[in-house]
Amino acid sequence: MALLGTSTPSCGSGDERTRLQLDEACLTVENLDAKTQLQLWAQAEECYTCPPWKYLTLDANSTQDLVVNSTYPTQLYIRTADGTDVHSSTYHFGEYGGYRLGFSTKSITSIKVLSLPHNEYLPLLIATIFFAMLAFIWQCGKLLMRRMDSSTYPFESSSGTSERSPLLSPRQESAASSSASYTLSPPTNTQASTSSDASPILSSASVVVPDSRRAGGRLLSLDTFRGLAIVVMIFVNYGGGKYYFFKHARWNGLTVADLVFPWFLWIMGVSLVFSVRSQLRRATKRHVMVMRILKRCLILFALGIVVNSDGHNYLPTFRILGVLQRFAICYFITAVMEVYLMDPQESPQYVWYWPVRDLVRSWLQWFLTIVLVAVQIIITFSLKVPGCPTGYLGPGGLHEGGKYANCTGGAAGYIDRMVLGVAHVYPRPTCQVIYSGDTPYDPEGILGALTSVLMVQFGVAAGRIIVTYQDHNSRIKRWIVWGVVTGMLAGCFCGWRKEGGLIPVNKNLWSFSYVLTTACFAFFLLSFFYVVIDKWQWWSGNPLRYAGMNSIVLYVGHEICGSLLPFSWQPVGQYHVYHLIMNLWGASLWVFIAYFLHLKKIYVSV
Repeated sequence: MALLGTSTPSCGSGDERTRLQLDEACLTVENLDAKTQLQLWAQAEECYTCPPWKYLTLDANSTQDLVVNSTYPTQLYIRTADGTDVHSSTYHFGEYGGYRLGFSTKSITSIKVLSLPHNEYLPLLIATIFFAMLAFIWQCGKLLMRRMDSSTYPFESSSGTSERSPLLSPRQESAASSSASYTLSPPTNTQASTSSDASPILSSASVVVPDSRRAGGRLLSLDTFRGLAIVVMIFVNYGGGKYYFFKHARWNGLTVADLVFPWFLWIMGVSLVFSVRSQLRRATKRHVMVMRILKRCLILFALGIVVNSDGHNYLPTFRILGVLQRFAICYFITAVMEVYLMDPQESPQYVWYWPVRDLVRSWLQWFLTIVLVAVQIIITFSLKVPGCPTGYLGPGGLHEGGKYANCTGGAAGYIDRMVLGVAHVYPRPTCQVIYSGDTPYDPEGILGALTSVLMVQFGVAAGRIIVTYQDHNSRIKRWIVWGVVTGMLAGCFCGWRKEGGLIPVNKNLWSFSYVLTTACFAFFLLSFFYVVIDKWQWWSGNPLRYAGMNSIVLYVGHEICGSLLPFSWQPVGQYHVYHLIMNLWGASLWVFIAYFLHLKKIYVSV
């Protein structure tokens, strides 16, 4: 099948011929029994504990073509007319493939491939190679320009001749010389600073550290991490090439799309440390700081309301909560704790807990955060929800055989529907596609905000490590320890499996294990970026760093302009390659816009 074909295969013949769509395949089923009428029942394996549904009834010695889903493995059941099971099997169909299944009351033939499925992952491989080659060409061009600069501007050697470093442009050399005093001076805790007006969500951490690679007082690895998160978010929100793993998990489990939101909260916590401590060192009154925090949070909440109104501005059914609203709530809670409990600067006096002083000196913040998490867990597992079992964590609908169809989200969903009203809760949760429920559920609901505060507090812990410990290895070792601990705890709570654990990994619920899992990834990713960018200085972080420095603009902009040219258009064919090209193009355009804003020295903060 051609990679850039415009016409997709069809299923069936004659008037019943159906053109296949993305994530579909064609299955020809044949009843080989000469006398008995048989039924085909099916269910997606992703639908946990769901009953199968009747696909069709097939007369004796008859054949029929069916369109089947290829996203998840499918459980197939052959039954007689009275419901008796004859055979069952599980098969994962390939996109646009053709298959044949023959069965009778005595036997079932293995599924035969009539036409090979389309290689849906080939466009991803080609796109990866393309961007890798683009990065290679870019680096070669930069190296060539540096060599040309070195031949044009010789560096002043020790003998007095004028020679300019081949690794630094004139502007970079000037910046390097101006920062030499930081490099040569003894490390102190007072060297961490940031703008007091930095964005609480998506703005950068402006931390000045003596042993880290810096640009304008910013920690490059943190900007790069933020840039990665916003670029992945834009790509996912634009469609992610229509791949299922770039969409949110249907209920339990984790996909790429489920990572970026908690990463932003985590990064927000890192930045918060620098902002609060900088203002405290300048003797800013704490009530003034709280008013600034409140102002930022109100602006964020208002921006979230504006984003929600795009195409859904009918007030009687207007959605109140959302992503930016969650940022505002979590930032306010965590920032107020830090304002009143953080010391203006670290005490240099040696104490017995010196190796873990960042933890010990923030014990009260951790205590309050753990209380919030405990409240969330207690409410989740003890609140009586009418018509639902106590502690229910499922998606409702067909889950558990359909016994709790209206219990989507358990206590979390019930609280949102009672407090906000059913009409103001998100009406299309991700579980609807698989579990066929019709109960509204908001993934950014009230109860989940409590565990989201824990995610921000993990980021604050990473920020405290930066301002407390001045050498690379001390920071990296502590981040890795945090990553290992949070990852192990997450595995223990979810039972190291997707379904059936004590507290499953679930983005919709913002479960305790979900927060631990995503925090684990965040600690390891920052460690990686820090080593490559700040310690070894192998990479400047560009172009992701540009996106990270203006991510609030990119987030709001892509939400408003996502359906407009040149960011998206109607694909000419129903193949992943067309959607992938369009979504990668849209995300790349926003990176270019971020680069343009960087050239103009425009950095928007709330």
